[in-house]
Amino acid sequence: MTPIASLVSRRLLFGLPLAGMMASARADEAWPRRTVRLVTLAAAGGGTDAVGRVLADSLSRRWRQPVIVDNRPGGEGIVSIETFLAARDDHVLLFNPTGVWTSLHLLHDKLSFDSARDLLPIAPVVQDFIALAASPRLGLATLAEVVAAARQRPAALTWACVPSVPYLAFTAFLKANELELTFVPYRNPIGALPDLAEGRVDLAFLPLAPMTGPAQAGKVRLIVVASENHAPRAPELPTARQAGFPSLALFGGHSLFGSRDMPEALRARIGADIGAILREPEVAARLDEMGYLPCLDSPAEFTAFLRRERAHWSEVAQAYGAKPSQ
Repeated sequence: MTPIASLVSRRLLFGLPLAGMMASARADEAWPRRTVRLVTLAAAGGGTDAVGRVLADSLSRRWRQPVIVDNRPGGEGIVSIETFLAARDDHVLLFNPTGVWTSLHLLHDKLSFDSARDLLPIAPVVQDFIALAASPRLGLATLAEVVAAARQRPAALTWACVPSVPYLAFTAFLKANELELTFVPYRNPIGALPDLAEGRVDLAFLPLAPMTGPAQAGKVRLIVVASENHAPRAPELPTARQAGFPSLALFGGHSLFGSRDMPEALRARIGADIGAILREPEVAARLDEMGYLPCLDSPAEFTAFLRRERAHWSEVAQAYGAKPSQ
């Protein structure tokens, strides 16, 4: 079980503490003075990119300055982080999955930065959902059936996955249940979906959003969502706990980071502004249609959560191995 068993029920649409709002009011009122860039690892059109553009549109109206999304895909987030850090500009922010802070260092021996040192957590913006899907040709409909099939045929079933936290989470699930599956690496894990549909790969542990269309068309079969709560775009999909395997739960989220030298007042102000736009019914509805849930803590609470996550996944990596085979 991850340390976020009741995270969403506590975090969804919470307002920032009064102290954070007061700090926001004292922040430099002259900021932003010009265009703000949101650097992201997402390619244009991806889920993270779509959320980033909703965020940028809303912040542009609130800040009365242009806010643009700067797509820098590559290297599992490394390119985007290096771009962000090289800017050395208080009008450049980083919008990436939380895994760049909690687990990226576990997958790469040498990085030019230290996420925990160089990336200042501002706010978790939305919860994303990771789901397990199976090839229809496999003929399995439940997680219990998947586990039973894996036990009957050790190493025969294949699986694909997003690197970072999902890979660690599913690896820990396999080890805890004494299962042996064969990992199939993909440069772009979403590229596994056509192979999943044709039965060339048996299972995929991927973001739910790009799998809902193929699932509705009968090309892939969704098994469970790996979270403690149901996903907006697939409310009928059971959670791992409901399926009898509560350990397969993780928090997937897209979050905002600043540079480590960002003034605390500005950090609090940006966090408060994000909280305000996420409470706007129109923004919440757009995110819901895309399959995401708004979630928000104060910067201090968010940082504490990330530290717990980083410690947890470090323990998992040490116990089971962090790196997917290439």
